[in-house]
Amino acid sequence: MYSYDEVEAIKTNLEWIVNQATVNQPSPSKADQKTLMSLLELIQAYELLLDLINEFGNTIIDKDVAEGLSTTEMFIAKIKSRTHAM
Repeated sequence: MYSYDEVEAIKTNLEWIVNQATVNQPSPSKADQKTLMSLLELIQAYELLLDLINEFGNTIIDKDVAEGLSTTEMFIAKIKSRTHAM
C-alpha cells in the first residue's frame, strides 16, 4: 500500500523529470512536447490523487492505482539511471 508521502515523492520526481527536460532542451521537438504534456497531465492526476488520499485516506489506492504507481516508479528509475541522478 502506498502512503501519501510515497505518492508525493513520485509526483515530485515527475516534476523533476519535466524540469530537467525543459532546462536541457529549450526548444523540444513535437514528440518531446507531446511527451512533456503527457507528463504534466500525469502530474495533475497525482495531485488529484493526493487530494483524495488527504480526504479519504490511502484506502482509495486499489490494485489498479497501485499498479500505476509502481509503473511510474519504474519509469522514474529508468530516467534517473540514464541521467545518473539517483
